[in-house]
Amino acid sequence: MADTGILLQVKDLRTQIVGRGGNRIVKAVDGVSFDLRRGETLGIIGESGSGKSMTALSIMRVLPEAARIVGGEIWFNGENLLTKSAAEMRRLRGEALSMILQDPMVSLDPLFTVGSQLAEPLRSHMGLSGSGLKERMTGLLSAVSIPSPELRLKQYPHQMSGGMLQRIVGAIAISCDPQLLIADEPTTALDPTVQAQFLDLLERLRDSKNLSLIVVTHDFGVAARLCDRVMVMYAGRIVEMGPIREIFDNPRHPYTKALLASIPDATERGVRRLKSIDGQPPDLGNLPPGCPFAPRCGSVMERCRREYPPEFAIAAGHVASCWQVHAP
Repeated sequence: MADTGILLQVKDLRTQIVGRGGNRIVKAVDGVSFDLRRGETLGIIGESGSGKSMTALSIMRVLPEAARIVGGEIWFNGENLLTKSAAEMRRLRGEALSMILQDPMVSLDPLFTVGSQLAEPLRSHMGLSGSGLKERMTGLLSAVSIPSPELRLKQYPHQMSGGMLQRIVGAIAISCDPQLLIADEPTTALDPTVQAQFLDLLERLRDSKNLSLIVVTHDFGVAARLCDRVMVMYAGRIVEMGPIREIFDNPRHPYTKALLASIPDATERGVRRLKSIDGQPPDLGNLPPGCPFAPRCGSVMERCRREYPPEFAIAAGHVASCWQVHAP
């Protein structure tokens, strides 16, 4: 693939989770296609179970044991990751691809110091040791705004706050200067002040290192703060995708509109009951015919219950899969 400025290209990705005995198949990612340019930040938004985290794990090829990629292509730097061996993927992860997982308390091993966990990828991928290793580690902690880095390297995860742990995980993720960083719900466990600081950090890292970022989140506020483009997922599929400002100003899929309507408005006076989306997300092992959002949609048409809508172009780079977009 020629270098067109595109770092990552995902084509018709399909990931399934197979239940015990193979009797139940969950379509966790069902035909997802998108690309990511160098230095761009893409947000993936949706409720729990929409397929956003499974899409990220599929790209990294770190799926749970019961999950497997059954179709599609994942092109990174002109190479299809799905043709790589396990050993080749281990070399790529950390070195060229990296990921910040949701919960730093789970990501970090409580039995080892922060320094030993930060040193591991630097030894494995960059061959650092001795004073060069220590200098690199203290520099990384300083880069993510950790005070007294020499002291922190000797401490264990339980000796630090949640916000500091999230920054530690960020330091490990960028330690080998990856080209693509995936952040999966990076601010979920943080209070608003620390959340803002961590988003500032991600923005600085992206700009200073020309990182491409994928931010997996359920929060449109986080997407608005960081992302150039956003794709909205529901039931394992992309239902709408476009530039972040276009999605905010002109959402076309009813699910996107419902997610935006549920955001609290800080400018409003008085008390307003937050809007919620009626019903429950669908069972991905037993999807209804047609659009899976139809049972929860307030403007559903009969056609929606019979046929899944194709992708309709709305504006430059803005697409949505909804029959209402095409309705006369």
